[in-house]
Amino acid sequence: MKKHILAASIAAPLLVTAFGAHAQSSVTIYGIINPSITYTDKVANATAANPTGTGSRLSMDTAVAQGSRLGFKGVEELGGGLKALFTLENGFNADTGAMAQGGLLFGRTAVVGLSGSAGTLLLGRQKDYIDDLSAYNGALDFGSLVNNIHALNLDRSQGARVNNSVRYNSPNMGGVVLSTLVGFGEQAGSVGAGQSFGLGGSYTNGGLSIGAAYFQNKLTTNNSFTGSSDSGVAPGAVAGSAGSASLRTFLLGGSWRIGNTRLYGSFSQVRQPLAVAAGSAMTAFTASSGGAFTFGGVNNSRVNILDLGVNYSITPNVQLLGNVVGTRSKFVGAADGSAMQLSAGVDYFLSKRTDVYLFYANIRSSGMINPGLYVAPGGSNTQNVLTAGIRHKF
Repeated sequence: MKKHILAASIAAPLLVTAFGAHAQSSVTIYGIINPSITYTDKVANATAANPTGTGSRLSMDTAVAQGSRLGFKGVEELGGGLKALFTLENGFNADTGAMAQGGLLFGRTAVVGLSGSAGTLLLGRQKDYIDDLSAYNGALDFGSLVNNIHALNLDRSQGARVNNSVRYNSPNMGGVVLSTLVGFGEQAGSVGAGQSFGLGGSYTNGGLSIGAAYFQNKLTTNNSFTGSSDSGVAPGAVAGSAGSASLRTFLLGGSWRIGNTRLYGSFSQVRQPLAVAAGSAMTAFTASSGGAFTFGGVNNSRVNILDLGVNYSITPNVQLLGNVVGTRSKFVGAADGSAMQLSAGVDYFLSKRTDVYLFYANIRSSGMINPGLYVAPGGSNTQNVLTAGIRHKF
């Protein structure tokens, strides 16, 4: 009997130590699957007899409300309030099963870092702070449906990644959070070539949140961007050299929740400092302008984007969504162009993890090429989309 008591007294603290150490670290597997069926009324369908012709299209798409993904998150308690953490997140297309983000294994996120009372430091492939402000524009409710109207995401409101980056997030200081990011271009002999830089911050108090963020990236070589950022490779960047800023963008906005209603709005601006005139014969927009007179085009020096929306919960399970985005584009040596998109939808939550949605959107343009909602509408200046999807989170 005494032997059993002695064995138990020795084993007990060992078991507590083993299980306690295990409880101090954890790994979570999570994901989203989000296919949808989409009807588009006008899609480019050029023929010799009708070079600007269009046709309707029925398709199965992915990443409408949110991008499909499979992720792994881990946290280890190091003591003294310090934690080690990591996130590995793969993006894939739910309609085909193929990997997204150019086929990268962990194209959505691949970071490791430390977190403590002084803030969080993350190293790897990650987003800048503009993505943290998604509640201020239609990206949170309508996902990629508002990607193209946001200057083909050159304003980064849909989220864009930065390779070789270091990001610091401050602790929450009475509702204030600050963040900064640097992406290394990794070019021998030039620190600035291919470099990205971003900073931002926000303030939250109850249902009110306001914030702002800025981002820029630079050319690796003349008319080339193979540096740190995988977005913002503006075709307008044709007049610079290594280290020249090819894109600057900022976003300012806020959201306000009043009872069952969330109101939001943002103003963002995209600048391409290296944009040039499209040519003496192209001082005005034509439907065959090629790489000019489009978002991020060769002569597109600036885009101003105003995004306003509302999310109203009829019941805890049903949300009505509405959004309007207006843009004004500046073209070098030519008149301005404009585009506007109206979006409406209903989102029904079958559970906390599964919802179904129905979205409608119309986009129209004037004085510039219409980017389309998902695919270009050819020679038409307007396009309509109706999409229905299911989203499951695990």
